[in-house]
Amino acid sequence: MIIRILIIAVFILTTTACVTAPPPIAAPLAMPAKPSLKSQSYQVEYATKHASPKVKSVQLPAHKVSRNQTVRIVADKASVTDTLFKQISDAITAINLRVVEQGVTDYTLSIHQLELNFIDDTKYQIQVPSETTTTFEKVAMLYPTQQCATINAQVSMRLTHRASGDVVWFGKSSIDSASFHREPLVFSFVQEQLISNELEIASFIHDQNTEQARMARANQDVSIPEYKTISKMSNLTKLQGPCNRTEISALTPMMQYYLTSILIDKIKVL
Repeated sequence: MIIRILIIAVFILTTTACVTAPPPIAAPLAMPAKPSLKSQSYQVEYATKHASPKVKSVQLPAHKVSRNQTVRIVADKASVTDTLFKQISDAITAINLRVVEQGVTDYTLSIHQLELNFIDDTKYQIQVPSETTTTFEKVAMLYPTQQCATINAQVSMRLTHRASGDVVWFGKSSIDSASFHREPLVFSFVQEQLISNELEIASFIHDQNTEQARMARANQDVSIPEYKTISKMSNLTKLQGPCNRTEISALTPMMQYYLTSILIDKIKVL
């Protein structure tokens, strides 16, 4: 009797263990390793047509300008910086005339006009390299031109014989900032690969790691979606060349020096 009871008890315990044993469950999925992504930098150039400075110089024969004659610079009609004044003085000295600030002089050099005005923007065209690529063609389609602020500078002077008041020489010159600064604009951009479906894969992993999903895939393999990549181009970043108003304005002292030097060099000194 006792043996029968023991057999029945063992049978009940075994049956209960089989019924209450937890169902099989798969291990959690991990995010797959990301592929190596490529990145490459490129440069493109933009250029525009340049014009020579416009120069007008007329010297009258009434008085001959001779070496070592004296000249006083008068700039009360124009805003001349100390630096430009010194540059003009050096240019006069270079043509063998003497600059004096006080006393009686042979001539007076009057600066009548020293103007700087913003004009219409200058359009720069992209420069096609000797060998083009699909990347360049894409850039050329997206950014075929660049527009830059432009300043026109004008200078006019007059040389007057002090004793007679006769005008001996007068000159006028002008140039725009794009023609003065002849270097091309240089821009850079980056072409890089990006993963386009990372969020999709993360969502898939999350859904497959729920308890219900792990039980469902306990006895079957699940394929994790593969990463997909896309190519993306960054915006252009300027590396070289003045373009905005602040950068163009920084050129004006050199432009004025250039124009005044051209004019003074036109004075014929015997």
